[in-house]
This record gives sequence, structure tokens and C-alpha cells, in this order.
Amino acid sequence: MLEEQHKLSKFELTWLGVIFWSVAFTAIEAPFSFVFKTSIQTWQLWADGLLSIIFISDLVHRLRITSAATDLKNKKVKVHFVRKDIFILIDIIACIPFDIITFAFDLSAGLHVITLLRLFRLVRIGKVFNLVGNLTIVPKWVKIQMYVICSMIIIHWITCIWIWIHPIVKFGEGLIQNDYYVRCLYWAVTTLTTIGYGDITPQTTGGRLFCMFIMIMGVGVYGIVIGNVANAIQNANRYKEQNREKIQELSNFLKYYKIPDRLQTACYDYYNHIFGQRLSDNDSKIISELPHALQKELQTYMNMKLIAKVPVFNNCTLACLKAIASVLEQKFYAPGHTIINTGEVGDEMFIIGHGKVDIILKDGSVVATLHEGQFFGEQALLEHTTRNANVRAHEYCDLYKLNKTDFLKIIQIHPELSVNIGQVVRRRASDKVRAKVSLHSKET
Repeated sequence: MLEEQHKLSKFELTWLGVIFWSVAFTAIEAPFSFVFKTSIQTWQLWADGLLSIIFISDLVHRLRITSAATDLKNKKVKVHFVRKDIFILIDIIACIPFDIITFAFDLSAGLHVITLLRLFRLVRIGKVFNLVGNLTIVPKWVKIQMYVICSMIIIHWITCIWIWIHPIVKFGEGLIQNDYYVRCLYWAVTTLTTIGYGDITPQTTGGRLFCMFIMIMGVGVYGIVIGNVANAIQNANRYKEQNREKIQELSNFLKYYKIPDRLQTACYDYYNHIFGQRLSDNDSKIISELPHALQKELQTYMNMKLIAKVPVFNNCTLACLKAIASVLEQKFYAPGHTIINTGEVGDEMFIIGHGKVDIILKDGSVVATLHEGQFFGEQALLEHTTRNANVRAHEYCDLYKLNKTDFLKIIQIHPELSVNIGQVVRRRASDKVRAKVSLHSKET
């Protein structure tokens, strides 16, 4: 299954969605047209032609993949769309535009059942449903949507069979087609759910047998549907529930050991940061058993998610972001810890992943407080200089350090990074000049 998930591209997933909805449309329209013996409309001809083109394209696509797989020397290669000969024959039948043929040869009068041959297209929905239903890369809402649509199709079929068993003429000519369908749909839903108000009852032996079968089937069908939907929702909320449990455990721990409010606030802030920035706080544990080289690459992509939000990297290419993320070094600092000292030679810049830092001048005055997503020390990457201010952790901080050596290597390949940081340095220098001028004007 992991192999299938890897091979399925976004185009193939989208194409499977097109096939699913094409089959769903046929599964709804064909039985309705059959039981009510409706005359073929212009929109049905267009729809039948379009669906035939879609199924022909799908068949050609799968035959090409099958042919390519056969030519490969590696017999272990599996292709999702490979079919046995009998299914290829059924797929060919599914491509035939039966509505167009029926209309062209005026067969609707005596051979209306020909329209039902379009239901051969249902063979495709089984494979699509099974494949997409088992893929973890498919969003949960898509799977829930498929369960709901398939349930609606089953209810629609039951409704159409009931109409076929009890035609509209048996309940009076005054009923129009749409009203009668809604009435029969109402019967199908109440019977499947075993509610059965008794206002609509079978009039024949065949109808009674069918009614009993539907009542028995209803328990199983709704149990399966509700179970699958509930499971999908539960899986979607699994991490949220784990996060809530972790916060509750942390709360109990802090209360039991009577932790001061200051530390409690720091703990809650950090967990909120973790839950906002990562899938869970177990990200490192999830990849810990993988090979070291693979761990490093995955960690790179985790860092990319962080730095993508930093303004200085906004215009960088994906390759540049990946290069930066691969050399970032994570650092942790407690409140009051000095990160940068005035006068020391700098050779790195810092990105704030979590927390706040204070920029402090020699006289001890705090001129700025930087927070998550901001950065400092960038001037040291562009020129040989000494630090002109102290930087101190205002609270518990999670920082990412970029060394000058790594930076110089990256800008040789990705000069846009040097341009971005240079713009930031010049803008900050300009802000300092304006601030000094403003202060001087106030003093005079």
C-alpha cells in the first residue's frame, strides 16, 4: 500500500475523482430514466457523449500503463490499473454511448432497457472506492464524501426498484413524476432506517418480500456507513484529542507540584507553540527509527515549514529554502540568558521559532523586543563587524542559528538570499538614522 501511495500522482488522484463522479452520475440517472421511461433529452445526449469520452480516455490510459508495465524487466512492479481480460471487456462496454445509440436508431420505444447497459460503468467505482478509501494521503473529507455519495446511490436504487415494483399508475394518475419519486424516496429512507411509519405499504407479494429484504439490509448498511464515517472523523481528530490529553496531564502536573504561575504560563505557551507549528509534539519520535540520512532530510522539510513564514525568505526559491533549512541549528535559551554580547565578533544570525528576545543597548535600555518569526544578527552575515547591542532572552526561547560559513556557501548558488538580507540590513540602518534624527530634533 505504501508503494501505491508513492506512485499515485496528484493528476491520477484527480482523475480518479473524475471517474468516481462520472460513475455516480450514471448510477443515479440511468435507473431513474428506466423506471419512469423518460424520453431522451438533449442534455442527456451531451452528458452521455462526454462520459463516453472520459471512459475511453481512462481505458486508453490504463492500457498504456499496462503495456508499459509488461515491458519492464522487473516483474515486481505493480500497477494500480492493471485489469484481467474480462474486466477490460466490461470497460469497453462501459465506453459505449448507449443513450446516443438509442436516440439515433429510435430504440427507446421498445428497448428502453438498453439505457441500463450504461451501468457497466459501475465496475470502475469499486476499484476507485477501494483504492482511495485505503490511501492515507487522501483528505478525510474526501473519503467521507465518497461514503455519503455511495449511500445516496444505494438509497436511490432502492427507490427506483420500489417504483418499478409499484408503478405510478397503481397509486393514481394525479401524481406527477417528481412527487412520486420523492414519495418513494421517503419510503426507502424510513424503511432502511427501520422507522417505517406505515403510511406507505407494499401492495403485492413481490413488494412485501422486497420490503422485508430492505428492512433487514438497512441495519447492516447504516451500521457500516455510520461506522466508516465515525472512524474517519475520529482519525481526523486524533491528534487534537492527544493534544488535549497532554495539556490536561500538564495541568495536573503543574498543580500537583505547585509550580509558580510564571513557569506555568511558560509551559502553556510552549505547548501552544508546538501544537501550532507541528503536527504533534512527537514529530521527532515519529522519524527517530528511520535511517539517519532520511531523518536529516525530513528534519530539513520540518525546518522549511518554519522559515517559510520569515519575511526575509519570502522571495526565496524552494531550493534555496531547502538549502537554508538543512543547515539550521536549533538552540534553546532560558529567560535572562544572554544570546549575543556587545562587542563580540559575530558570525551567525538567529531566527526566533518560539518566544521573545530583548535588544539592549550598552546603557541597559531595551530598544526593541522581537518575537516569533523575526530574526536578528543578520548584519554579521554580510560583513565583518562586531555586535552593537546585547540580545537577551525575554522568556523561554526556541531559536534557529544560521552560520556565516553556511550562508556564504548558499548565496553562491542562491544569490537572492543575499539580496533579501541586504535589503533588511539597509532598511534597519535607515530606521536607526531616522530614529536618531528624530531624537536630535526633539532635544534641540
